[in-house]
Amino acid sequence: MRRSGTAATAVVGLLVTVVAGCDLAGGSEVARKPSPSPSAPFTRETAAAEIASVTAASGLDAGDTSTAGLPRGAWQRCVAPWTADGLADDAAGAFEAAVRRLRQRDWEIVSRHAERDVTFRTLAKRGWKVYARHYAARGTGGGQSVVFTAVEDGCELPGPVRDGYEDPA
Repeated sequence: MRRSGTAATAVVGLLVTVVAGCDLAGGSEVARKPSPSPSAPFTRETAAAEIASVTAASGLDAGDTSTAGLPRGAWQRCVAPWTADGLADDAAGAFEAAVRRLRQRDWEIVSRHAERDVTFRTLAKRGWKVYARHYAARGTGGGQSVVFTAVEDGCELPGPVRDGYEDPA
C-alpha cells in the first residue's frame, strides 16, 4: 500500500507542477516578455560596418571605401564599397573567411562561381546584396585584390558601375 501511496503522491505532484507551470490553474500572473521591438533600419552605414568588421576579423588589410573615379550621383547613397589591392598569397583564404563571417551575420549566399582567376560570391540580407570578389591574378602592385560591395535593392546604378558590381553569371 505504501508504494501505491508514494506513486500517487508523485503523480499528483507532477500534475500540480505542470498545471502551475503552464498557468492552467489561473493562479499567479506569468511574467510575459514584451514583443521584440522592430529591428533598426539596415542602412548603407550598417552594411559598410559589417563589411569592415568581417574583413578585419578575417585578416584582410584596411580597404578603400571611396567611390573616387566613379561617376557622381545619388546612386552613391545606396552603395557601400570596400576594396583591398596588393594582398598577399593568403588573400583567397581571407576572402572565404570574410564570406563565412558574413553568413554568420545572416547574409545568405545567392550565387557563387569562379571564372578564370576570379571567385564570385553574391550574398543578400534585408534588402541589400553584397557582391564579393577575389581576383587571384596579380595586379600592377604584385598582389591580389578582394572587393566587397554592398548595394541596396532598387538602387539605380549607372551602367558601367552596375556592370562592375553585378554577378556576370
